[in-house]
Amino acid sequence: MHLDWKGTMVQDQSALQSAKAVEDLFSKCKNCTLEEAAVLRLVQQNPSITQKQIAAQIGKSERTVKTITIHLVERGILIRRNGKRNGYWELII
Repeated sequence: MHLDWKGTMVQDQSALQSAKAVEDLFSKCKNCTLEEAAVLRLVQQNPSITQKQIAAQIGKSERTVKTITIHLVERGILIRRNGKRNGYWELII
């Protein structure tokens, strides 16, 4: 995954907001791996995203995404609300 940090020229306002959101996310989760950060970014953009959809978008297996989400929940960064079927993800950080 490629991330553009400070010092790059962003001409599109939505791209600027997206870059700011990613920067805020990383400042709150200093010990996250790139895979965890990718999951958090997708959850931030779409809280109702499924683990299967996350796996397809980041190019990892569903089992890997399940493991990542379990670790994020255990660390208190991510929580699942309203159950498995009709629920959504919520960032705690």
